[in-house]
Amino acid sequence: MKQKEKLKVKVHRTTEGTIFEVAFLVLAVIVWAIIIWQVSKAPNVIATHFDMNGHPNGYGSPWGLLFPCIMTTVVGACLLAAAYFPHTINVPVEVNTPRQYELLIRMTRITALIMLLLTLALPMTLLVFSAPQTWPVFSIIALMIAVIIYYCVQIHKAK
Repeated sequence: MKQKEKLKVKVHRTTEGTIFEVAFLVLAVIVWAIIIWQVSKAPNVIATHFDMNGHPNGYGSPWGLLFPCIMTTVVGACLLAAAYFPHTINVPVEVNTPRQYELLIRMTRITALIMLLLTLALPMTLLVFSAPQTWPVFSIIALMIAVIIYYCVQIHKAK
């Protein structure tokens, strides 16, 4: 069975898009200032990996936390860029109408901002709390999943 070809939609710069991009940039600067400040004042060796009981079983430099933070920031920036090419975004709902594309683009931009929160939560779980905490990361991932589910339902309803 031949798969239906997606409609390629041309997305122009809008006020909403500019607001999301400026918010992403401002939030990225704040997040990275906090991360660098926390990493620079951390001890030279920190626990970087934990077993299922929460006991550390791997150690390293706090600067090693920057790699996953860089990756999540890049993913967030890529999501913002993908909002200009909505036909490349894969969702479990068929997208055909302008309203559906509008919702898809908004979902992608909101997810980009949530990725910055995840960027901040990753090092904070190890550097700020006296004992490693997983709830910040899992809370942000749950928020991201909730946003995606909400928007997929809205996209489906907007047929």
